[in-house]
Amino acid sequence: MSVPRYPNESEDYRRARNALLDAEQRLVDQVKAVAALRRRLPPGGELKEDYTFASANRDTLGEPIRFSELFGDKDTLLLYSYMFGKAWDKPCPSCTSLIDGFDRATISVRRDAAFVVVARAPAERLRAWADTRGWNDIDLVSAESNTYLADYKCQDGDGDDGLQPIMHVFTRSDGMIRHFWGTELRQNHVDTVWPYWNLMDMTPEGRPDVPTPPQDFRSRFLEQHYLDGDG
Repeated sequence: MSVPRYPNESEDYRRARNALLDAEQRLVDQVKAVAALRRRLPPGGELKEDYTFASANRDTLGEPIRFSELFGDKDTLLLYSYMFGKAWDKPCPSCTSLIDGFDRATISVRRDAAFVVVARAPAERLRAWADTRGWNDIDLVSAESNTYLADYKCQDGDGDDGLQPIMHVFTRSDGMIRHFWGTELRQNHVDTVWPYWNLMDMTPEGRPDVPTPPQDFRSRFLEQHYLDGDG
């Protein structure tokens, strides 16, 4: 395929753009190589227990649902830990930005894998917040009454101030559920699936120099009890 030339572009622009194109191709190749390494991981540990969550979906609000049931008819489960604690006034703005994108992406992802968001907040509060954001598609559950978040390193300690935004993937085969992979980097660990930052990277201004994407709300519990000075 020939390299495009746009109306009135200069030779300097095209040379610089072609150099950037080479860098972009290397990045794509690296992403694919990392994904291939991930797929070659040996089997992970068996699920610690078949945890019971509370559904935060509209039609089953408050009903118990087992971890094994989160798979539905799929053999792969993506489970994102949403930083929204029992005592928080509002959830994490960054997690909220992510789930804004996840909600619509679920329509396509669900063809091949189950995709669920879990939070420590009670199911009713989680549902009410989801309704304010217009989340209609992604499945939501509360881990208020189980130890999943602590067991799978989505929570440091017992309190709300230790929650972590972790993406985990689990697999089911021959009646056994195993942990496949989880984000273990502390920074930018879900960057490649975050629509806001990736879209802003394409602009001449780049990413705004702000810690979280712009929001119309503040999480005062997060600010007062969790974030450090530069969080």
